[in-house]
Amino acid sequence: MKLQFTNGYRPRFDQISRIMQFIQQQDEHKRILRQEIVAALGIPDKQIENLTSMMTGFGLVQPRTSLLTSLGKAIIQGDPYFETNETLWIVHYIVSSNSEWVIWHRIVNDIIPTLDHISVESVSSNYFSDLATRFSERSFTEKLPKEVGAVLAGYARSELARLNVVHEKGKGDFVRGNPIDIPGLAFLYCLLNFRDRFSPGASAMNVGDICLAEDSPGRVFNIPEYQVRSILGELHSSGHIRIEQFANLDQVRLPDTITQASVLSLIYGG
Repeated sequence: MKLQFTNGYRPRFDQISRIMQFIQQQDEHKRILRQEIVAALGIPDKQIENLTSMMTGFGLVQPRTSLLTSLGKAIIQGDPYFETNETLWIVHYIVSSNSEWVIWHRIVNDIIPTLDHISVESVSSNYFSDLATRFSERSFTEKLPKEVGAVLAGYARSELARLNVVHEKGKGDFVRGNPIDIPGLAFLYCLLNFRDRFSPGASAMNVGDICLAEDSPGRVFNIPEYQVRSILGELHSSGHIRIEQFANLDQVRLPDTITQASVLSLIYGG
């Protein structure tokens, strides 16, 4: 569990793209040192530290080595400037479904779904008191509000704003948005990611769990059950999944041929 994930900085996807392109060019390396990125790109060391931390949380680079993940490789080849909503929904899901990034996780899963108006000051005071014993008093009182503000600003001012999760009303004040339509293949990738992490090897999943289970796509995306079922229906019609009904139980059958890697190929090509 990490209190500081952004260290008070909002995501800068233009800089993330530059770093990923540099890492891609070092494919013979077994590890990319932060100092190498600083020297090559001229970005300040502290900013590189914060951005690589976020890139790890977004699932773009591997922890410790900073090498590109399979997702990072697919994105840098197919959408290097984070221009498609598929990419943004995927990185949003990956970071928001990992409770290790406790502030980001709680804001997306517990706070945004329940509040129409979100104040950094109020949220920092009322939703994280249980963490006070886990971190130093200075971290909790000074760094927590910066982290909360950075997460919300990321959804209001970076490329993630296209997802319409929150809007900035004033300094430190945000209002909940209505998420735009989620592309079916992005939802499918996140569904497979959810399956592989929490039910590895499962060939079927209950629709109810896809909608409401902790860290499920439906829960993280904060969309109603009818919208989840609509997306699943489109994926069924296109042959990517099969929806099966037994009495009062609906489930999604996931063919062995459908994997995270194969869905990335469908999204980005190649």
